[in-house]
Order: sequence, then C-alpha cells, then structure tokens
Amino acid sequence: MQQSVGSSVQNIRRSAAGALVLQLRKGVENAPSLGAEVGKVLGDVATASAIQHTSMVEIRDLDECATRTEIAEELARSLGAPHLNEEVVKTLRKAYAGTQTAVAALPDDLAAKALKLGHIRIGWVNCRIRSREEAARCYRC
Repeated sequence: MQQSVGSSVQNIRRSAAGALVLQLRKGVENAPSLGAEVGKVLGDVATASAIQHTSMVEIRDLDECATRTEIAEELARSLGAPHLNEEVVKTLRKAYAGTQTAVAALPDDLAAKALKLGHIRIGWVNCRIRSREEAARCYRC
C-alpha cells in the first residue's frame, strides 16, 4: 500500500477547506483505485475520494418523463463507462414545448467522447449533446 501510493504522489498540501490533498503525478491511471485503497485503510476516521477534471455537457430535447437515473444509465451505456452514476447529472430542468434540458459533469475523456457522438438516445427521443462553458465569476456574483 505504501509503495503503490507513495510512488504515485507528487505533492501533499492542504485545501482551502482544511482537507489534506494528495496530488498525483501525471499519467497515473489508477487514481480511483488508489482513493478506494486509502479510504479502506482510513476506515471511519476519514474519507478519501479521487478528484477528476470534469467538463459540463448539456443534453437537450429530453422528453418530459426522463429522469436523472435514466439519463445516467444511457450515458454509461453509450460511452462505455459502467461506473457512471446518478450524481453526474447535475441539473434537470424544464424547457420549452414539454421538453427538458439536463447538465451533466463528465470526466474530460468521456465528455470529449460524448461531444463527438453529438446525439444520444434517451427513452424514445434522440437528444442533442453540446458543450457547456461556465463563465468565471467573482465571489459576489
């Protein structure tokens, strides 16, 4: 355990919230498994999670019956990523003419794959997938 985690860690620092952050070297492929391994060792004393760079994608033209679970399942199936769960769908809101729009936070590689597809079939409807850029705002906005 100490060898596998120790060889992958580049830097150790504190976050603004006071949490201990282990920054991994570039090219480390098994970050989620390392996070799970550290979490298992820590037990109930603390929690461990792997942070990934994510991109926001917007899924438009959903029918009014679509749910977060259904969207996450279809994303996982079409992108070949069975580890995706319901939390990737950040918002699901009503749009015009009885449709809905969802915003999902996906890891960068899966987001690029989804954008390349351009469309995804959720339920009976083919939905458009677009990139969503978040504008940087000051703390007062």
